[in-house]
Amino acid sequence: MKAARIACALLLLATTLLSGCWDQKSIQDLSYLSAFGVDFINNEYVLYAQSVDLASVAKQETSATPKSPPATISIGRGKTLMTAFDNLQKKSQIPLFLGFVSSLVVHERILQKGIISTHDILNRYGLIRYTKWVFGTREPIDKVLGNHSLSGFSPLTSLLHQPKDVYEQRSFIEPMQLYRFIANFWEPSNTVLLPNITIYERSWKENNHYVSRLTIDGVHALHRGTWKGYFPSRDLMGLRWMDEDTDFAGLIIRDGNTPKATIRIKHVGLKIVPVTTGPMPRYHLHVHLLGFIRELISPEISPEQIQKNSEEQVREQIRGTFLKGVQKGTDLYGLERELFKKDYRAWRMYEKAQRTAPTRDSIASIQIHVHLSDSGKMKMESTKYPSPLGRE
Repeated sequence: MKAARIACALLLLATTLLSGCWDQKSIQDLSYLSAFGVDFINNEYVLYAQSVDLASVAKQETSATPKSPPATISIGRGKTLMTAFDNLQKKSQIPLFLGFVSSLVVHERILQKGIISTHDILNRYGLIRYTKWVFGTREPIDKVLGNHSLSGFSPLTSLLHQPKDVYEQRSFIEPMQLYRFIANFWEPSNTVLLPNITIYERSWKENNHYVSRLTIDGVHALHRGTWKGYFPSRDLMGLRWMDEDTDFAGLIIRDGNTPKATIRIKHVGLKIVPVTTGPMPRYHLHVHLLGFIRELISPEISPEQIQKNSEEQVREQIRGTFLKGVQKGTDLYGLERELFKKDYRAWRMYEKAQRTAPTRDSIASIQIHVHLSDSGKMKMESTKYPSPLGRE
């Protein structure tokens, strides 16, 4: 009995030595960052951090407000990114948590200066994940990180944090996640096309007042760590036909300047064949597109005419976009990557001779084949008004 009492006493004394969770923080006592922005102004790094109220992220079953909750923007400055982050933390009233950062916005000034320093610090910090979305911008970053979501939605329900869903409805410039950016950035043959995010001020209205919305309006090209320039959307019409991830892209079929029909492309098959027998590498492009008729404006146009017109347009757009890149010495289609993958010895030979850059003659041929699978829920001749006398 005495031994049992001694054992119980020792056990009670031992519990006083247990540390427990003294450093545990309640979730309401942390500031959860959702996006970072990096700029370089007046020889200083400027770091922006977006944070949102967790109550605005969770689904509200009752007492829903018609207005969107605000997004809080924190700003830190310093001669290095680390000192800028320290400056940002110093001004924070509560601890910052970086595990939920889902977007990174890099200003064009950083891209021109060199993005490797930004890449370095963000990859050394363990809580920042490789799945976040990466954008370039030419706008003030604090405005980009402001709340541009629809009324009643969380700031996280926006193009900045969920760009893939929008891309699947209209495939033009594909959004990029950090792991893909890193994989392409460090390959010497790759040209990274970083989507540029910007603000549209006059495209949406609420209560008869214009409200801002985000959109992707171009790309920043990076090759071997060097910024090669900005390309607006109007110069990139052929980019969607050279991307096998294209899900839903449109074409207007015209007779002169008159629209006759519209089609949607839902699948892109691409084959690039390098030719290494000449002094410069050249490439044969084979593009197979699967689509359907989305709109038939004129009953006189036939499926064969639609197919032929669309093939001509795609060929013209592919060549036009390629030449826009050539003007800035940029390989917008990643043709050099295909040579690197399929004939490494030839790539080394051309690289030693400094002949891997694209020229106007780099594309030897472009073969386009468009297959129209259907005309939707309606038949081709449905736009013709039937004869009141019926069939003869």
